[in-house]
Amino acid sequence: MIGYSYEVRHLKQHYDRRKLEQEFDSLPEASPIADIDPFKGDIIAMVGALALDYLDLDPGDTLLDIGTGRGRWAVAASPYCKKVIGIDISRRMLEDARSNVASADVENVEFFRGSFENPCEEANLSKIGINKVVAIYSLHHLTDPMKMEAISNLARILKRPGKIVIGDIMWFDDPGKHRDEWEDVYFDDSDTDHPASISFMREVFQHSGADETEIVQIHPLVGLISTTFL
Repeated sequence: MIGYSYEVRHLKQHYDRRKLEQEFDSLPEASPIADIDPFKGDIIAMVGALALDYLDLDPGDTLLDIGTGRGRWAVAASPYCKKVIGIDISRRMLEDARSNVASADVENVEFFRGSFENPCEEANLSKIGINKVVAIYSLHHLTDPMKMEAISNLARILKRPGKIVIGDIMWFDDPGKHRDEWEDVYFDDSDTDHPASISFMREVFQHSGADETEIVQIHPLVGLISTTFL
């Protein structure tokens, strides 16, 4: 079903973490990828707002925000839960996130260096009692084998009942048919982007042991997956 270079990417085992770190460390202040406004109105903001709705946050929840960037979703979620932990591979993004939290006068958000493949790089998240996980426009940087391993690892540290919500680039259709819309969804076919087909994403969560999975198509190239672990 999927054209362009998906079949080749599907076989790639690992991503270039150093290159991705450098890419985010050097993002311009005005980049929409790392904007701090959760209500800006572009597709990332739309996906993020929908993801927060699907998390169904409660005052007792502890939320992990993976690929937090400058912390926009961590800050947006903070009034609705007990604690938010944001992790990112970019030191510069984390510095900006801490500054943004201080400016917002938010006290229940912390940031640490971490990644999908090693979320506990700076903090032992398995002891925090995380029962909600969100990833907005970050999972697509992982290759397919890494997605499978990362989601399974997250499921193991998730406190039950819990939820994992992913809002990201994912293929509901052949991306080659929508090439003129790539820029609209912030996909540039670079070697740091590895979106997966929706069928593979469904397989990822089946493999992780999710009890309930809901998939929402936002665009032929963008969707949301909300999973519950009982």
